[in-house]
Amino acid sequence: MNQRSPLAGSLKKSNIKEIAPVIILVCMLLVLGTLNKEFMSLKTLFNMMQQVSAVGVVAIGAMIVIISGGIDFTAGYGLAMIGMAAGTVFAADILGGNVVVVALTCILAGAAVGTLNGVLVAKLNIVPFIATLAVMSLLQGMSMLIGHGNMVMIREPSILWIGQGKLFQNIPVSFVLYILLCFVAYLILHKTKMGIYIYALGGNEDSVRYVGINVARYKILLYVLAGTYTGIAALLTISKLGLAAPSIYGSTLLDAIAAAVIGGTSLAGGSGKVMGTFVGTIIIVLITTALTYLNIRPEMQDVFKGGVILLALCFDVFLNRISKE
Repeated sequence: MNQRSPLAGSLKKSNIKEIAPVIILVCMLLVLGTLNKEFMSLKTLFNMMQQVSAVGVVAIGAMIVIISGGIDFTAGYGLAMIGMAAGTVFAADILGGNVVVVALTCILAGAAVGTLNGVLVAKLNIVPFIATLAVMSLLQGMSMLIGHGNMVMIREPSILWIGQGKLFQNIPVSFVLYILLCFVAYLILHKTKMGIYIYALGGNEDSVRYVGINVARYKILLYVLAGTYTGIAALLTISKLGLAAPSIYGSTLLDAIAAAVIGGTSLAGGSGKVMGTFVGTIIIVLITTALTYLNIRPEMQDVFKGGVILLALCFDVFLNRISKE
């Protein structure tokens, strides 16, 4: 008679996916703090809080889609397109071009992108990978068409306050908004029917459909939610930079998906937590900040982050195999 070892049993009981990101984060902080004392200063901490906000918001949206068994590649160029749309509204002084109008433009444009993704995936049954890749290409072109590829400068203090403002002279406003959005995502995933269905879709979509749940409806809603989060991230980005440009997306998409996966979200769907993605985002930003401190060239930073993502994927596959044994 085969018996599982006590070690295997303990590994089953303690969720490795939840523990691993925290251990990695603590180890990184200890090593980096030893290598460079300034790295652990409050100034560096507050700078990282500002850097983590936009990427973190996109990562939460990406996490929600991945939990459902899907994927969304539109976040990068979507952020750029939404930013350009908001910048154009501001420059044209449409409805006053104030902070409320710009914020609503970002949110509504993000929701529109999410709706398009959701309809393609849920109604036309196009594979999420292909659907969002096609929309990504569309958004890339639109980001260049809006404003004819020119950047738009934003100098309105009330808008800049969102991305550059500080509470109590140190805490970035954008980070506070990020924490609030994490809390909203937590409530949706753990306190609503939609959250239950999102996890169920990633676990076994056919079972969800068989019990009479409108799968298409909830798929569209979760993509709209992810798109809305991208829209808010666009607002945080343009208000931080003080400009909107087709190139502001940077490595947002890569960093967001990496943060979700490192945080324990399974690309197979069905599992993932807000706190894990929060920690994963800090790890990604920490890696970027650390490599900058160590004077590593930008192209090598991408190589390093790509390697980290591969390790996280291998770890995910390893844990999935263990759980099936």
